[in-house]
Amino acid sequence: FVKIGEKIRPLLTALCGGMGNGLEIMLDIQQDEYLPIWRETNETSLEAGIRVQIHSQDEPPYIHQLGFGVSPGFQTFVSCQEQRLTYLPQPWGNCRSTGKEKFPGYDTYSISACRLLCETNEVLRVCSCRMVHMPGTADICPPSKINCVDKALAQLQKNSGDTCPCETPCNLTRYGKELSMVKIPSKGSARYLSRKYDKSEDYIRDNFLVLDIFFEALNYETIEQKKAYDVAGLLGDIGGQMGLFIGASILTFLEILDYIYEVIKHRLQRLLRPQKDDKKNKQQTSTVATVGLEEMKAKVQ
Repeated sequence: FVKIGEKIRPLLTALCGGMGNGLEIMLDIQQDEYLPIWRETNETSLEAGIRVQIHSQDEPPYIHQLGFGVSPGFQTFVSCQEQRLTYLPQPWGNCRSTGKEKFPGYDTYSISACRLLCETNEVLRVCSCRMVHMPGTADICPPSKINCVDKALAQLQKNSGDTCPCETPCNLTRYGKELSMVKIPSKGSARYLSRKYDKSEDYIRDNFLVLDIFFEALNYETIEQKKAYDVAGLLGDIGGQMGLFIGASILTFLEILDYIYEVIKHRLQRLLRPQKDDKKNKQQTSTVATVGLEEMKAKVQ
């Protein structure tokens, strides 16, 4: 838990999962300190509360688009489950293993860093300044340049696919979240907090919130893309199909040869059989004639 800005503090470690074994924060959002709104811009916030993003320590926060809201007057429980995703590079996928667009202080490529750097570079190019949440050492944009920043970000959003293509990294860690809330304070705790912080009970109801973030369990879920067809499997299938078809072709060829042989044999037998029958008939005729002559000789005698 907890790595704030450029000040790297010792990381807090959860020894077990479940409610009460994570990060619990009580905050006073101090609505009285909110600036009045005269007109709406892309940076205008109409809600009362805070935004929270749970992200990997290897990527910068992109809280204005990926954060979720926590309202005052409630205790919000956030149950987290770590998920490690692995995508395939070309030619099976479109993930990006390395990238030049890296956020200062981070060694790995991430979509958040890519988007944030694109926005920062565009605002610097058009308006010669940066917004508060943008990295760098350039001057913060004054209120007079808010319109310039809005136009620059709107134009970037229209052409983001061409001017700022941010591919998915091949290795990504994200956290699934389940939120639940209960109303605070109770009547008894309101009186106690009122005495402790020297605030009225109405002020506590309108400004105090409790955020409880914890791991559901100390394990993680792995989601990995697999190749549907690798080179070895492809060659094996091709070899098997070729073997099947070649074997079938040879057998068919031999069967055709055997059929031709049987046909020729049958035709030759039919051609040779009449000659044998004629020889047999001639032998029978000569035998009959010989027998007839002998009988006639016997009668004459």
